[in-house]
Amino acid sequence: MRVITVCVGSACHLKGSHDIIGYFKEAIKEAGLEGKVELKGTFCMDQCIDGANLLVDDQIFHYNSVDDARKIFETEILQKPK
Repeated sequence: MRVITVCVGSACHLKGSHDIIGYFKEAIKEAGLEGKVELKGTFCMDQCIDGANLLVDDQIFHYNSVDDARKIFETEILQKPK
């Protein structure tokens, strides 16, 4: 199972992590990946200076918008299934 973990700590929350979680919920559903991709939240990943943070499996990514999250989902989940 693939795992997307979105930081919901203070800095990432202010940078839109709630919107990102909403996007991932819809993207997982639309792609028919329920049961294959787990969406989780976590607190600070200690990389706030690089932007808002998320993990795909064990790889960290930084995003500044839903468009950034969409690109990460497309390249890391849709194009690299496990």
